[in-house]
Amino acid sequence: MWKFLKNLGRRSNSSANSSRTGSMVDLEGKYSLKKHCTHGYPLSPSCMVFDEYRRVLFIGTASGELKMVGCPGVELTACHEDINKVIQILPFATKPAIITLCANNLLHKWNLTDSHGRPQLEISKTYRFQGGLAKTITVCCLSPTGECVFIGTLGGITYPMDAELDGMSPEVLSWSRARANLGYKGKDMPGEVAVLEINPSNNKELLIGYEHNYLELWDAVSWKPLKILGPFLEEVGDLKSACWHSDGLQFVTGHADGSTCIWSVNNVTKPTQVKKLYEERCQEIKRIFWPRESLFVMMGGAPLDKVDGDSIVVADSLETITVHVTSTVKGMHILEDVQTDMDSGIVNAGSEGDSSPTTVRKVLILMLEQEILFIDLRMPDLPLLLPPYLSSMHNSPVKLVDVYTNVSKEVWQTMCQLGKIQQDVLYRASSKVWPIDGGSLMFPAKENHTLLLSGHENGSVKFWDITDVSTKLIYSLECSHFFKSADSELGQSSSSEDQQASQFRQVGFWDPRYDDDQLVVTALSLLEDELVVGFHGGIALHLRLITQSAHFTVPVVRASILREDPRQLGRNFQNPLEVRADEIESPPGFHPILCVHLFPAVSITAVALAKEQQLIGVGCIYGFTIIDHLLRTPLITVSTYDEVQNEIALTRMQSIRRSFRHSLKRFNVSRSMRNGQSTQRSVRSNKFVRAGSIRVSNRVTAKAPLAAAEPLPPPQPEPTPASAEMVPMALRRDSVRTISFMAPCHLGGSTAMPCVIVGTNQGSALAYTIDMPLAKHRDSRNPILMNIEEELNAKNHAVLFTGVFDGQNYLLDINDKGSYHPGKGNEYLVVCTEDAIKTISLPGGKKKNRIKLKVNDEDEYHILSAHYLRTTGQSAMLLMDSGGNISVYNLPDLRLVYKENCVDSADAIGQRHFVCGTNGVLLHQRSPSEFMRGSVTDESHLQMQFSWSDPVTRPQQPVLPNPQKPLFDRKLEDSSSLATILSDSTSEPRGPASPISEVGSPRVFQERAL
Repeated sequence: MWKFLKNLGRRSNSSANSSRTGSMVDLEGKYSLKKHCTHGYPLSPSCMVFDEYRRVLFIGTASGELKMVGCPGVELTACHEDINKVIQILPFATKPAIITLCANNLLHKWNLTDSHGRPQLEISKTYRFQGGLAKTITVCCLSPTGECVFIGTLGGITYPMDAELDGMSPEVLSWSRARANLGYKGKDMPGEVAVLEINPSNNKELLIGYEHNYLELWDAVSWKPLKILGPFLEEVGDLKSACWHSDGLQFVTGHADGSTCIWSVNNVTKPTQVKKLYEERCQEIKRIFWPRESLFVMMGGAPLDKVDGDSIVVADSLETITVHVTSTVKGMHILEDVQTDMDSGIVNAGSEGDSSPTTVRKVLILMLEQEILFIDLRMPDLPLLLPPYLSSMHNSPVKLVDVYTNVSKEVWQTMCQLGKIQQDVLYRASSKVWPIDGGSLMFPAKENHTLLLSGHENGSVKFWDITDVSTKLIYSLECSHFFKSADSELGQSSSSEDQQASQFRQVGFWDPRYDDDQLVVTALSLLEDELVVGFHGGIALHLRLITQSAHFTVPVVRASILREDPRQLGRNFQNPLEVRADEIESPPGFHPILCVHLFPAVSITAVALAKEQQLIGVGCIYGFTIIDHLLRTPLITVSTYDEVQNEIALTRMQSIRRSFRHSLKRFNVSRSMRNGQSTQRSVRSNKFVRAGSIRVSNRVTAKAPLAAAEPLPPPQPEPTPASAEMVPMALRRDSVRTISFMAPCHLGGSTAMPCVIVGTNQGSALAYTIDMPLAKHRDSRNPILMNIEEELNAKNHAVLFTGVFDGQNYLLDINDKGSYHPGKGNEYLVVCTEDAIKTISLPGGKKKNRIKLKVNDEDEYHILSAHYLRTTGQSAMLLMDSGGNISVYNLPDLRLVYKENCVDSADAIGQRHFVCGTNGVLLHQRSPSEFMRGSVTDESHLQMQFSWSDPVTRPQQPVLPNPQKPLFDRKLEDSSSLATILSDSTSEPRGPASPISEVGSPRVFQERAL
């Protein structure tokens, strides 16, 4: 009988294990890491070009990355294999391809291909110029036919090369060759090649400009010199830039001293006009545009004593406006002939049913180091256009982010409408149809929106739409004007009427210089139309979304976690933020309805909100408090500060200083006693005393008669809230890490009651049940919080997540009633710390499962964050560890179903700024201005498919002089040098040695790891 029962148990266990293994296989297929795109502005952009035929914008960065944007939703990102700065990008007019020039003298040919319905950029050829300093590439130019690329070098020679990077011409374009063919007398040194420009009206003419103001016109097809313009100009600085007029008969040059010269191709002796906008010493003109007969747009040219940093000068026949930008200018381009209405709002020129009067405008794309601006060149207003992507998320440094995937449609539409009111004030040229409209999306828009919430250093909270690839700002909340701060008035001068009428203006929103660190956002919690924001200055604001403007005063609730005795506060304590006591006028949006002021004024570490119960939880580094929003009183105030640990954490120098101060105080006290100046002295107690506790001791000297001393009054305790809980010294712990409100559950016993769980950095989870009064007594009676005696210690490892789950593995969130089913199955508690994750059955409190993730205390591996995942029918926990790996554990068995590297192990910032939505959307900070997006579930995967359409207009194809003769006789694979080929040619002056080629095999761009 025993053998039969033993074999039966084995069979049952094997069948259970087989079924469990099958379910685990199904779970492993549900999770897979996919990397999609980056949200934000590229880090350190270096160059920019607009493809006029495909209507897309290419941006290169200092780290070798390449980004392409078209219509909203059409984005591609690629990267060079060698991390080098991208200097120039040349788009082809005849096919979807580009050529990039990098700082290491490398030329790359990129093709835009379609792989399984998803476009991508591939490198087909790579060529390196070698031959010393003289072969350093300074500027490149691509012929309109896409057959030849002209390469200007530091030695003053221009090399014609096959656009496919397969061959090079035996002829070079040099100053010596032009001087010999055109009979120019003189042995001048022109310097490096500074300008290569194709005539837009006659694409057979190539303008070559040298550093020392030598200008030449060449035939771009036969590569023969046509004209040498002017003698050497000694009255102007070195040549920096040039631009053709649209008629092709004249061009303008910009120089190092801020002067401009207008040349005519019919008058080769001297420029028709030499002009300098300012008499003072001016900046060099790095780039110049001539979009209209009387309109010039220059990068530079402003007076040095009036403008600090880069600037843009817009000059016409009537007025000159100098625009000072907030960061370094990296590139600029002018969109020609954009159809706009009379209010400068962009509309589609070919749209039907739009009878509004239209006019032709010019739009300036200004790419700065920290942001991109689109300026309508309407003088003298110069209004800005709101871009649908490339938003600068770091105008003020980002300190905190969170992602929400369950925002209701009503709240979303309300925020979008209120955000449009804000944007109309800043962007007075609101776009209706975006002019950069290359590509077309091949998938419908998502119904469920994804919201990214970011907290910034200047106290602002911004709401970003990241439903698709593009990142769009929908609403911005500025909290600084709710407080008494001088810095709250910053940024208003840029939009004042006085500045608009001035000749010198400032344009841009990037402003990292903010001195008030008390306004740094440290905690966020969004629940539908209510928001709780915690600040570094010990203030937490509870805000509500209101659709009408209002005048209001902010009510303040004060909660003292430590005793309010200024003599017992150290030097590290700061004065708290002061809320404005006067009436505040605020436009529609989030309005503060309550302000929680903690003492001492230390950083807020956690906030939580129970909307229906009208409770707010606020935690800091010394403890936490639960506030009743309806009656505006603190229900409980608990100090978790450990005095003993603070004493041990003193450094050697701090300990010596403290000992010296105490010795000096004892000496002064004893001297005063000897002199009879004081007969009583109160001894200072410990440095920090919890609110409500009294520690008073009197010391009377033995030399003074007792009768002379006045009777001491009995010590009176400081007034504390009647409902504040007195926590003994033994229960004090470190700073608060998490606060979670749970729906009615059996955490406190057999009776299901709402509860709040507080996790600390010392590894303790403090739980309290909430006894809510009846609805008819809610206005007059506070809820009662009862402490649960059983504690969950984790041996000094911080608590990252706490939550109660029902029998169907749904999180019992008190604010999400529709997602769980109370009373079905056995409940259990999940506690995740830095070293382990465990489940505890309720109400018994017995441990069900425990996974220890850290081998021993000396192991540096630990968990950084824990996130709850809920997909179709499955719940899991996603963990981010110190190695940059994400691990998915199913609930309640805590079995590892998926593990993959997500962030580089050396990227500590990206690991700590990692967030995950409940549907599997992943975000981590890649750089100060970018957030990398990925997904781990099928529900959160982002579709990025789009298609191309051939350009309507093609450039005019010039007639080749001799089609039978190949243009590029010199193949790059040949071992013979270009000097040998030039010596065998006609009476041309001998050129320099040919660069040695390095042809790379075709390779596909592989996106960098998150």
